[in-house]
Amino acid sequence: MTVGRALAALLAAALAVPAGALAHGDPTAHYLETDSLLTSYASPPDVAVELQLRGVLDAAAARGYPIKVVLFANENDTGGELEPLQDTQYYAGVVGSQLRPLKAPVLIVTPERFGVSGTPPRATRGLKLPQADDGNALARAAMAAVRRLAADGGHPLPDSIPPAKNNPFGILNNAKRDTRTAGGPWLIAAVVAVSLLLGALLVVLYRRSPAVSRA
Repeated sequence: MTVGRALAALLAAALAVPAGALAHGDPTAHYLETDSLLTSYASPPDVAVELQLRGVLDAAAARGYPIKVVLFANENDTGGELEPLQDTQYYAGVVGSQLRPLKAPVLIVTPERFGVSGTPPRATRGLKLPQADDGNALARAAMAAVRRLAADGGHPLPDSIPPAKNNPFGILNNAKRDTRTAGGPWLIAAVVAVSLLLGALLVVLYRRSPAVSRA
């Protein structure tokens, strides 16, 4: 097999591996290690709405209940994986298990489901779901759910919470948001995995080349 064919075969195999195969390093969990909010990349909320949600998360964290929130609009946010959308409660548990120890749950909001790590989503029952892959609607549903979860956890939030200032990483404005790649951390994780596989193959092929063998 030529080097070109070997590389092509490896690349095809790597891209065929579902994102769920990265179970030991879930992209969503990795992202939440450094930020309390992962917004939808396919349908991001407006900056003003995101700042409102971040303000609610900051208020919860200040009261000793640092909830982490994920907004998934559709499969473009999950690298094509359907499980986070179809079994959101289970997936929230997977993400939460990789972020231990947690002082507060991970909340995942999709157009049709809530997922809450560590506990059945009783606190979210009766809350209105967006029913559409709209980033603003997802963010507003998350704000209502965070308030309910914080209250049930013994950390009620004030009625009025100011929006957050720009987060440490800088919230992108709407014009720049349009250039973000759908799939977000899932796609980044896939690219990293493919790069590592290609690098390993190149090392193997180099060691097997006649010039190296004769050295």
